[in-house]
Amino acid sequence: MVHMTNALRGIHPRLIPGPPNPHPSLAILPALRGLGDDFAWAVWYAVWRARGEDDVGDAEDAGERADRFGAALGRVPELDDALRTLCGYVQGLVARPDAADALLRVSEWALEQGLGEPAMQCADAAAALVPESARRALAAGRASRIFGEVARAEMYYERAVTLARISRKWRTYVRAHLGLGQVKKALGDPGAARAHYFTAARAARSLSGEKWLAAQTRHDLLGLAAEVGAFDEALRHAEKALEWYPRHHPSVPALAHDFAFLLVRMDRCRDAVPLLEAVLPKLTPRDQVIGWSTLARAAARIGHTEGYQRAVENTLRLVGLFDHHAAAAFANLAWGALHLGLRKDAEQYAMRSLEISELRVEAEAEKVAQAVLAIIRTTVPAGPDASATDRYPSSLLRRLSIEIMACLSTWRGATWKRKEQSGRERLGRV
Repeated sequence: MVHMTNALRGIHPRLIPGPPNPHPSLAILPALRGLGDDFAWAVWYAVWRARGEDDVGDAEDAGERADRFGAALGRVPELDDALRTLCGYVQGLVARPDAADALLRVSEWALEQGLGEPAMQCADAAAALVPESARRALAAGRASRIFGEVARAEMYYERAVTLARISRKWRTYVRAHLGLGQVKKALGDPGAARAHYFTAARAARSLSGEKWLAAQTRHDLLGLAAEVGAFDEALRHAEKALEWYPRHHPSVPALAHDFAFLLVRMDRCRDAVPLLEAVLPKLTPRDQVIGWSTLARAAARIGHTEGYQRAVENTLRLVGLFDHHAAAAFANLAWGALHLGLRKDAEQYAMRSLEISELRVEAEAEKVAQAVLAIIRTTVPAGPDASATDRYPSSLLRRLSIEIMACLSTWRGATWKRKEQSGRERLGRV
């Protein structure tokens, strides 16, 4: 159930894309029972109530519910404040926006733990509680996208775009377009993805007024262009992203990795390896999965067997804990094994990548895995990852590599407290 609010009255409902149908709320419970029945019940009950059960019951029932919420405290200490807020909401003491933000805190925690159903359903419930909120629709889209629910993510992102445009929340508008670009990319439609990214790029500069947000759009365009082999375009985006990101922005290490991946795609692996080795300690554990796999691919291409093996070991160690980049990571390992003539390993990694990418609808990783399998089956030796030509002078690539290395050497990331690096409103990832 979506609660109508004053902010949406007077707008024809057909003009605002609706949210997807929610999953059955009881699907939350199996993922949370390991933390105790009371904790699992508290999260489930908050979601269930947020989805439309508005009556608070009699005083005796309210007291029993409060006791159960109280028993859930301490299971996940960082969520205790959120649970207290949700307890107040089900008792009729807390406003919907505050309850929605508490649900989003639970969703973010579940995302970090890899708990798909709680992450998605808490975000869904937050969006339902404040249906005029583009920011909460964006969060619901992100949770669905991360856990492979691409159709649901697309619906939420489209809703966020419309709501943000109506309310003139341009930062959210930009990020919702970036999310739609990610969805289109996953569906294997790079043209549509590029259109959304360019819309985001224009809006970031002209409407949001935030250079860091424009940098993020260029960053996403870099990744897309690198994957499809549009190297001229990728280099332009890399230069702009590097120029526009604040010095200590959290995405600087990810930009360094993605530029190194561009070098790998251009068959400039000797330049990519030192950059990857420098950036890996600065990546988050989740992003280290893709970082180590890219290093494995690059090291194998230049014949560094020891470096390849070390990178493979670290990739496999981390991918079991953080599987967000799993399909792309196994595709990279498959390429690396193929470069070293390890065809059995290459086939194993490619098949694993194919399984994950088909399950999660990740078209680019699926295409890469199929390319590796095609080479294995035709017994054609693995050559460069892409057609490297002399029209990309090594001086340009070396200059960008040096500039990115310099940024990494002084980057302080999350420890930088003197000013906000991501604008006035923290919106999280897309």
